[in-house]
Amino acid sequence: MRRAVKSAFRKAGSLTRAACDLAAGERRGFSLKDGALSHGKGAAVYEGSAGKYILPSGVEPEALYFLSGTDCFSAAAYAGGQMYVCLTDGGAFASAGVRFEKAPACVRVYDGEEALVLSDGESVCVFNSDGLTQTEEIPPFSCGGYAYDRLWLYTGGGDAHRVRFSALRDIYGFGEEGENYIDFPDGRGEIAAFDELNGAFYLFRRYGVQKLDAKGTEDEFSLSDEPAPFTEIYAVCAENGRAYVLTERGMYRFGDAQSFYPAFAEKISSAANRNARMAACGGRIYLAAEFDGEAGLGVFSEDGKDGFVCPCECAALAVAATPAGARVLFYRGGDIYAASEGGSAPAEWKSGGVSPFGGEECVLEELALTAEGSFALCVCSERGERSFEIVCRGTKRVRAALAGARFCFRVISKGENGKVFSLTAGYSRNA
Repeated sequence: MRRAVKSAFRKAGSLTRAACDLAAGERRGFSLKDGALSHGKGAAVYEGSAGKYILPSGVEPEALYFLSGTDCFSAAAYAGGQMYVCLTDGGAFASAGVRFEKAPACVRVYDGEEALVLSDGESVCVFNSDGLTQTEEIPPFSCGGYAYDRLWLYTGGGDAHRVRFSALRDIYGFGEEGENYIDFPDGRGEIAAFDELNGAFYLFRRYGVQKLDAKGTEDEFSLSDEPAPFTEIYAVCAENGRAYVLTERGMYRFGDAQSFYPAFAEKISSAANRNARMAACGGRIYLAAEFDGEAGLGVFSEDGKDGFVCPCECAALAVAATPAGARVLFYRGGDIYAASEGGSAPAEWKSGGVSPFGGEECVLEELALTAEGSFALCVCSERGERSFEIVCRGTKRVRAALAGARFCFRVISKGENGKVFSLTAGYSRNA
């Protein structure tokens, strides 16, 4: 970047402000258009072997469900109290003639073939290669899991927090009302998720985690509490024997004492994210939530070392084992999208050296980034460096408080869809 001269600055209060020239400096992965830096797409409309999915007019899914069989790939959607199905890999959804009071919980089971069991706590359906069928043989539930060749269902029951379980290899075999159940009458609250991890079965409850050993007969079952560095669980997802937990203190890999991605902890720990959706796929964690109050889709590497956010409204986040491979699909603006597989490498812009007062020492007090997306903003001088994680759709200001005479700036788009419109620095110096 060319050296700025004092006459080019615009005074604002006690700070001298200078806009960085985004057309200058070094660019990698960014394109420049109309003075702004742009970084590729974060998602594309999903197109299967039968084309894109087509939803009935006015239908906006709150939840999506995908079923992979030996000879078929099917989808179901919940919207406005009704279920819709499409029994092909793409194509038109049609009403299934089934109603739920709210988006149903889902358990993936094996019943001679892969099937999904769906319930809103009042009624139950089974989704298989024949379509969606209601049943009264399975108790209504709000959360469930499949492990040890049994179907496990959280049926509530007031303070008892009752879990009912099926007979071995029989998802319909629950016996009478007073049979095949375990009560959890303690203060850990409702069950948010069941997950089988490396041969062990875990209950993720609102205020704690427990391990259930249910091998053998009922009188051999045992339960133990698991230590956890968080208090309240908002959402859970799992892949390849690993569970990832969104909590009031940020995101954690289950079993680790430290936050999974500390730089984003404050941005995602709001109580507004108690209803966030998570999915794990291909070594990445996808989180549809609010980031600093803005809706977005966060994508984080499973090692917790990196992540980015695509600022967008997305609903019905779900993992689908499509014929082309495992993908994360979601609904947005009339279409079903697939999150990009792996994404492109982070895009980077780097300025040349900036000497705001002709080589005289000053203090870089503030940086203002006007952008859309998820970024790392870095600045260095001969006196040190500062770095900031920024998720924004508009202008975000950060306090730098970095002394120096010559400064260098870097902006890194940490995901796709990133756009940078301006970067302005605010300096001060003694008279």
